[in-house]
Amino acid sequence: MTAQPRSEHWLTENQQALTQALADLRACVRGDADAASVAPLSVPSLARLARLFGLSHFEASVLLLCAAQELDGSMRPSDAERQSKQAPPWPCFALALSLFNDGHWSALSASAPLRYWWLIELDATDGVVAGRLRISETVLHHLLGIVELDERLAPLTRPLPPPEILAPSHSEALVQLAQRWPGQHDSDNAIPALELTGADPLELQAAAAQLCKQAGLHLVSLAAADLSSTPELLDIQLRRLQRDLTLIDACLLLDAGDSQDKVLQDRVISVVERIDRGPIVTARAPLRGWLQRRPLTHSLKVPEGHDRKRLWVEALNGIDLPDGALERAMGQFHLSASALRTVAQKLRADRAEADLLKPDAIRPDFIQHEANDANTLDLSERLWLHCRSEGATALAGLAESVPVRARWDDLVLPEAQLALLRSLIAHLRSRTQVFDDWGFAAHSARGLGTAALFCGASGTGKTMAAEIVAGALQLDLWRIDLSQVVSKWIGETEKNLAQIFDAADAGGAVLLFDEADALFGKRSEVKDSHDRYANLEISFLLQRMENYRGLAVLTTNNESALDQAFLRRLRVIIPFPFPDAQMRERIWQRIFPLQTPLQDVQANKLARLQFSGGTIRNVALTAAFLAAGAGTPITMPHLRTAAEIESTKIKRPFSRTETVDWL
Repeated sequence: MTAQPRSEHWLTENQQALTQALADLRACVRGDADAASVAPLSVPSLARLARLFGLSHFEASVLLLCAAQELDGSMRPSDAERQSKQAPPWPCFALALSLFNDGHWSALSASAPLRYWWLIELDATDGVVAGRLRISETVLHHLLGIVELDERLAPLTRPLPPPEILAPSHSEALVQLAQRWPGQHDSDNAIPALELTGADPLELQAAAAQLCKQAGLHLVSLAAADLSSTPELLDIQLRRLQRDLTLIDACLLLDAGDSQDKVLQDRVISVVERIDRGPIVTARAPLRGWLQRRPLTHSLKVPEGHDRKRLWVEALNGIDLPDGALERAMGQFHLSASALRTVAQKLRADRAEADLLKPDAIRPDFIQHEANDANTLDLSERLWLHCRSEGATALAGLAESVPVRARWDDLVLPEAQLALLRSLIAHLRSRTQVFDDWGFAAHSARGLGTAALFCGASGTGKTMAAEIVAGALQLDLWRIDLSQVVSKWIGETEKNLAQIFDAADAGGAVLLFDEADALFGKRSEVKDSHDRYANLEISFLLQRMENYRGLAVLTTNNESALDQAFLRRLRVIIPFPFPDAQMRERIWQRIFPLQTPLQDVQANKLARLQFSGGTIRNVALTAAFLAAGAGTPITMPHLRTAAEIESTKIKRPFSRTETVDWL
């Protein structure tokens, strides 16, 4: 971070005073003047530094002596008359004691300000008294009026500018919070610690930046995970950090990361207890009172209702969207202000491209194609796609993205089940009208999400149906990997699920919980602590499912294993029956791609095999590999061999009477 926070007048005055002080010191070293003529505190930057760190007049003089070695090439410490002939040719404590009448030995102790705050560094190779004293580069720059962080800290930190937009409710809350924080602040005072909690780290950073702007402070961001885990190195980092924050009049923003991690907890505690320039600690959840230095606390709620609409309108201001496009996207996606800024930037780029491709526009040489109706960008669809993209970014690493390829023609189900799927899609498309326009959301904040249970034997089309629903809604489908979610450590499962639901809330995604009975099982009688915590996990899921605003699809082969409390929270339950002979024939008719070479394949005979749709696909795929290996089209013998292989795999008796007329 580099800035020039001082006025030109101040910089000029400081430079003149520093030049005069160096000239007086040079004359003192040469014996042409008395030490009383050296006035280090006449330099505004050095006087401020002395005030901030409690330096005595002698300590300020030592600092000026060290600075002179870097700034004044004509001054040689060896020229000092009062030094012995064996004195070293660099600034040392012996020289300072010989020059200045108010010298004291305590100035060089490790606990005194000069060395404790790393204002100077001592090379004790030649002894403490004769060892070389070198001024910190950061402090030297400060004396010249330049504001910057220590080069060893700079890679770990970054400055944060105030945000372009904030949710109106957040802006209003920050104005009220600014009346309590940081209080009567000036550059000499400590800044109270503040804890900001919320689901979106970027929003917390934006709020902290806005708060510091209102207080007239710089803001520097640091992640607790980037600090050293070694106590000795952490101590050095924190002292340098406190020094630099004080010099540049900045507040520290500390990202607590996973506040349940014991190692990170210890680092956060160290920072909060020792850094008195804030810090502003950001975390997903409150730090539960394990800090001795109790900070002010504030939680940023997700914008809702009119507040959210005002945020969207402000973010997309100046973009001429088609009628209804804003309402449609806003009803599905709950994006943060930072994500909306990104969406707006992409839309403006799309609009610029659309203007570029108009028939009467002058095209650069790199655009070869002709402008036509296909080049005209539909900003409504672009808005939807960009919102989906931001949601996918939030979920990346938390769940597995499932490509949505299935079509309605691929799904073979009785008409009753197809009707339930269509009604589920219609329900999701009408949520904004029912919840917002008709007032159901204002009436109760619970039960605004949509959860569907697809139950049935393996291979009956449950996952395919989830793909079709996501495709019809133009949404991404994400499968929850239970191996990554469920943890043996207490509280970890709930934390993992909370992150997934929060990210999915923003992105409007469809969540797919395969084999949901493993996660949504029945609560049991509490006999020991394991039962108690297992029940707590299920209770958390019940609450989170009810508050989730998107679509969650649960699939299971064993509906009876689910906790009954989930049933009330399910919007629809769709049973997927095992296909009968007529349905199996339709599946066989559709299972092969159009370009697949077939020879005398008869779907009516294949339908005798009592296989589910998933097993039929496996048989078709195995037969395709057998045929490809033989260099022939797929034939009934290939399919018979593949059926035997699949029957053996699923431990199902294979009846040759079903295939007696296949050859």
